[in-house]
Amino acid sequence: MPEPAKLDPSKAVSVEDRVGLDKFEFDEEPFITVDTAICRTCESKPCLYVCPAKVYRLEKGELVYNVEGCIEMGACAVVCKHLGKDAIRWSYPRGSHGVEFRFG
Repeated sequence: MPEPAKLDPSKAVSVEDRVGLDKFEFDEEPFITVDTAICRTCESKPCLYVCPAKVYRLEKGELVYNVEGCIEMGACAVVCKHLGKDAIRWSYPRGSHGVEFRFG
């Protein structure tokens, strides 16, 4: 396995650069599921703005998501206006799956 890139900690590093160093072990069993029908009724879609890994995005006006690369903050479920209606169901991935932080 190649050695991960190194960043100089004495210099300012963007969130995107830091997230790019993380390792992600994909799990066939989803740990985030989204009811996009409920999301269609949400005008502000805060999940688009709170996730530094950019798991959520708009594609042709529809909310789409890709759990690969999620850094497991869970903020998407916290800021969801439809909390309690299961619009975003988030949990930690099963053991040995998910993110492995490599910087900061």
